[in-house]
Amino acid sequence: MKKKILKPGLLWITGLSGSGKSTICKMVYNKLRKKFNNIVLLDGDQLRKKLKINNIGTYSNKQRLKIGLMYVNECKRYIKNKKFVIIAVMALISKVQEEYKKIHNCNDVFLDVPTSVLIKRDPKGLYKKFKNLEIKNMVGLDIKYDKPKKPSLKIKWNKTKTKTKIVKQIIELVYERK
Repeated sequence: MKKKILKPGLLWITGLSGSGKSTICKMVYNKLRKKFNNIVLLDGDQLRKKLKINNIGTYSNKQRLKIGLMYVNECKRYIKNKKFVIIAVMALISKVQEEYKKIHNCNDVFLDVPTSVLIKRDPKGLYKKFKNLEIKNMVGLDIKYDKPKKPSLKIKWNKTKTKTKIVKQIIELVYERK
């Protein structure tokens, strides 16, 4: 079966560290790329390497804004080349949200997970490092963040909501807007 082309656009998945952004994005990407050949996955960890952004866990608010805007520009570059971009990054800053929402065919998903759950998950050990005073400037702890005001989809965490259900909701959003 020949793959189709999805209308160029952006699916921006955001949430605090440990909210499941990367996992959910990869699952959405894998589902969509079975049908469409113009899907691109951008993940914050990989983007920081590509854009030569170092020192995770030490960014000031000013640096976070600069990095978030770099992510928006990277998305625009792919979209100009007729790609549908799925991105998993925090970038919980109003100015960054305003910029990515200007992109035509943009959907944003906010994974809203309680801090207590994030601390238990702690896949990168950042919450532990913060607790042990090894790092500072942790968004959601000592740095205030801007929750998306009107995301296309807000997924509030609860114990019964599986990754598969979340991915299904997001795929439905993409199909509604295509």
